[in-house]
Amino acid sequence: MFKLGWQVFRQRVGDVVDPARARRAVWIAGTVAVLALALLVVLQVVFAWAGTAPVRASITVGLATLAAGMIAFACCPMGRPPAPSNTINGRQVRADWQLAVRWSVQPYLGRTARPVAPDDRAAVLNDVPLLQLGLIHRLSRTGPLLVGLALLGLTALSFEGDRSYVLLWTLLYVFTLPDLVRRLGRAERARLAALAASSPSPETQPAQRRRDPSGSKVRLPDE
Repeated sequence: MFKLGWQVFRQRVGDVVDPARARRAVWIAGTVAVLALALLVVLQVVFAWAGTAPVRASITVGLATLAAGMIAFACCPMGRPPAPSNTINGRQVRADWQLAVRWSVQPYLGRTARPVAPDDRAAVLNDVPLLQLGLIHRLSRTGPLLVGLALLGLTALSFEGDRSYVLLWTLLYVFTLPDLVRRLGRAERARLAALAASSPSPETQPAQRRRDPSGSKVRLPDE
């Protein structure tokens, strides 16, 4: 599922992220990283906050600089405006928060693959692509943020004292990213299963009601 989810992310990230905004975010993150590096170097020269060993201090300053750049990148808006066709039950949804689907679609997003029922085919084909956009948006925003926080955790490990809890939180931050990619892969699996499923058969038309009253058509002499 991870490989399939990563393929979907690479194919559809352009549907969520605006290239112009992404380039601007890169420039902003680079500027923040350069400023952070200059500030950290000055603080290191004056206060030796990263230690006195040259190699250790260089690694600590480098990790903190990368963390500042990644966090700044995550804070920049990069999403496209929602398309008019992104609707569920006639209500427009946004890719930056749409991470839910209808109850009838949820069973097909589990760990075990299930064939899509014909009656659920249309709902799956409508809701799953919107869910994928939401997952891609979360990966593109929270991915750099979590990496930046993980780098800050590694930076804290360079200081003296027991920092095992920092390492634990760093691993927890990083391990949430593969889970999002796997969810994206399970969503694509459900979409492909819906494409392979047959369309629901048209319902039988109800019998037309007779306009003439039922009963005998023989007229009596008094009528």
